[in-house]
Amino acid sequence: MHSYSSRPVSRSRTAARRIEGARAWRLSGLSAALFLPFGLYLPYFPVWLAARGFSASEIAATLATPLILRVLLMPIIAYIADRRGIAATLAFCACFMAIGFFSLGFAHGFALVFLGSVLAISAQGSMPALADALSLAEIRRFEKIGLRRIQFGRIRVGASLSVLSMMLLSGLIVGAFPGERIIYALTLLSIFPAIAAVATALTMRRLRFDHSARGGLTEDRHALPLAILVIMAAALVQASHAEIYAFGTLQWKSNGFTSGAIGLAWAIGVMSESVLFIFGGRYIRGIRQALSLLTLGAAGAVVRWVAMSLNPGATIVFLLQVMHSLSFAATYMGAVLALGALAGRNHRARMQGWASAAMALVHGARDNGQWPADVSLRCPCLSRDGCSGGRGVGTYVDCGGFAPAPPGDGIAASI
Repeated sequence: MHSYSSRPVSRSRTAARRIEGARAWRLSGLSAALFLPFGLYLPYFPVWLAARGFSASEIAATLATPLILRVLLMPIIAYIADRRGIAATLAFCACFMAIGFFSLGFAHGFALVFLGSVLAISAQGSMPALADALSLAEIRRFEKIGLRRIQFGRIRVGASLSVLSMMLLSGLIVGAFPGERIIYALTLLSIFPAIAAVATALTMRRLRFDHSARGGLTEDRHALPLAILVIMAAALVQASHAEIYAFGTLQWKSNGFTSGAIGLAWAIGVMSESVLFIFGGRYIRGIRQALSLLTLGAAGAVVRWVAMSLNPGATIVFLLQVMHSLSFAATYMGAVLALGALAGRNHRARMQGWASAAMALVHGARDNGQWPADVSLRCPCLSRDGCSGGRGVGTYVDCGGFAPAPPGDGIAASI
């Protein structure tokens, strides 16, 4: 009798797990699709601009302007997302990104290329915060209806694996689309995020704006200082990665690292980040654990950069790259989950949007518009003759030392 009565309960639990698994896979697939263009954009878009004949100052202006605009536009975009729907706004941005990259294939002259680039990069840069807000909204909705909690890390890992895959394949892609035609490959890749985001907006249940809800950016007005502190801490820790993203490959190459060793160092960072996303989320059950994870990430960043400043050899660099799981992934996930827990009912997107704007502001102040254009201007891979033998990550070293930022920096520089 006891066995018979337990069957409905067992079946309901199995059904709930299937629903949770399906939703997690769907959101992870969306995250992977949204970040697909980043694996090609990060290493090769600046070099493509150089191949078009633009000067270092013109390239710096093209790359820096969207960063400045994100500080101004992200709060507005997030406000629209909270009012009109996060998924719909995300789809709108994904389509604008695809249109922007598509227009670059036909643009001539700096003015038109600049406008098309700003449109594409600005739309692209707004997507990670919106995707995080959408994932957190679904997590909260599942908890509200009594289903098992979806782990955010297992959703976000799709983005990391997507960018890593594209980085590994980027050498082959540049071989198939040599010279200035690399923009066509980037346009094709941008179609996938547009399709995935539109499909999500059409099928996912829209979260309605609750006009009766009280409160501001945070559910509890007394928690606003804590939210601001989390945003500031996350922005500063993420900005601390700027030096290694810009000059890590150059430094390692000058120390005698082989192309394969440099590629392996970047890959270790991405893989360690992915491991933390997959397994770390199960231990984050509330605001306290999220804040602890953020603190652990900040401490890991301090240890990592102090050790890196000692100019270690390849073996130590590999070990320090494992700490990317702390300095980036733990900081990222801790901040996103903490802000998601603190956000008011009608301010989910705006909370993530303000964090994205703060990170753009700190990165812009940190970089001060500088970009190692002299490195990429020497890159032969995007010459009219194409690349003589690029093979993914190692290609960046062969091309004068320009290396991609790992996908970990997607939240701050977007990865």
